[in-house]
Amino acid sequence: MKARKLSLNMKIVLTIVFLSLLTVLLQGTGLSDALSGGTVVSACIAVCLITVVLLIFCYKRDKLTEDKVVYAIIFMGMLFHCCYVLLSGLYDRQHDEGVYTGLASNQINPGHIGYIEYIYKFRRLPDMNPYELFSYYHPPLHYTVAGLWLILLTTLGMAEDLAFENLQALPLLYSGLLMFITYLILKKTGAGGRMLYAGLFLVAVHPALTLMSGSINNDMLSTLLLACCILSTLCFIRERNLRNLVYIALSIGFGMLCKINTAIMAFPVGLVFLTDFTEVVRSKDTGAVIGRIRNYLLFGIISAAIGLSWITRNLIRFHVKPGISSATEASVMYTGSYSVWERLGIPALSDWHFDFPFHPLSGDVIHNTWVIMFQTSLFGEIYPMGLDGISLILGRVVYIMAIVFGVLSAILFLVMQYRKYRSTARTNMPDAVFLSSGYLVFLLSLAVFSLKYPYTCSSDFRYIVICLPYVAIGLTDSGIFCREGTKAAMLSRIIGIGVCVSLFLTTIIYMIWHWSGTI
Repeated sequence: MKARKLSLNMKIVLTIVFLSLLTVLLQGTGLSDALSGGTVVSACIAVCLITVVLLIFCYKRDKLTEDKVVYAIIFMGMLFHCCYVLLSGLYDRQHDEGVYTGLASNQINPGHIGYIEYIYKFRRLPDMNPYELFSYYHPPLHYTVAGLWLILLTTLGMAEDLAFENLQALPLLYSGLLMFITYLILKKTGAGGRMLYAGLFLVAVHPALTLMSGSINNDMLSTLLLACCILSTLCFIRERNLRNLVYIALSIGFGMLCKINTAIMAFPVGLVFLTDFTEVVRSKDTGAVIGRIRNYLLFGIISAAIGLSWITRNLIRFHVKPGISSATEASVMYTGSYSVWERLGIPALSDWHFDFPFHPLSGDVIHNTWVIMFQTSLFGEIYPMGLDGISLILGRVVYIMAIVFGVLSAILFLVMQYRKYRSTARTNMPDAVFLSSGYLVFLLSLAVFSLKYPYTCSSDFRYIVICLPYVAIGLTDSGIFCREGTKAAMLSRIIGIGVCVSLFLTTIIYMIWHWSGTI
């Protein structure tokens, strides 16, 4: 009997899982410690070059298919994330990571690592007021999964220190799955060809996602769940059945159980529901109206029961409302002394700091939300003094390119949604409303958050990294809604090329940085 071929989706998922487990194995054997940063990066470059050569070979022999290019992009993106995790320790470039002391001590430690350690050490959720220790106010989904992962690894005989080091394997897995979900989203919107590759390449190699692939906080999992919600809603727009509605409810519910601010996804989803319900009411089909009401009630029960469980627990047990610690002027990152315009208005030329374009954390040096957003999208909340020579020049060039093509790609996305809204296809209008409202609500949420909690870290791009799939949709939509040979098609292609080139140059900077041992 002839063996059945694996589908592209199955190949991608299996590859992501395999590379994540391989990374755990390499850390476990100590091979990653024995190899220098240059050796690991060289091996990564060699594999990527071999992949490119194979793609060129397939192209020359007319065997280059869309499936092969998509697989190659996700494979290379995942490979680069694995390389980053192998070269980065548990405490490298983290956010509010805290510490761990292990089973040998009953000490309760703060930070994300401390939160995970609590579940691993005591086999339960924290039974104290979550505001007594920093980072414990976060919902427990990510920390519970990470705690169970530690229990599994140590039960299998892995040393405790190595098990904690392998906490990075989970966000690494999530980052690969985000690439896969983004691919499904792009296909759901009708993407194909070169612009599909450009959109997928954006997510696969973007530096913000590379950094998050090794971050042990809850950002990567919450971003993945938001992407699942986008995909589920697009599926619901096309097939308005109970199954897709339940998928949306689970995505939002578990998203809120991972990070409360994922609840803002309810706004664009709600617009889709409102449009759908209005259409059903206008049909004057009583049975259909009752069915929709029943389905939406079920949606509300599922999403609320999961998403609000942590908030309800804390209200009942400790009488505390959701939130985070308030800003104080004592922090070097405090920006509350500057006006709203200085923080959210159009940045002056001097605010961009093109002379040394990296985020130094100080609110007195950089306090404009949009400047910080662009800078942290490239290098996170770090001040890489180790960059010099070619890498520093490339950094300045890429920074300017990131600003120019970042703004242009945002405009392109909104223009494409407008064209989609005005098109004659019936499914295009709800797509456009859902996607454009979602993109704008995330940008608005960053602005509101930076005002409510006036620190430079509140403007970090990681809070809105979910905007990358939206930008990818804008790139791919331009291949659908811009007629070939027109100025619009030419401009969209230039934007796509500019985005890819800036990302390629950023990847080179990271490789040089890795090689030098300064990252």
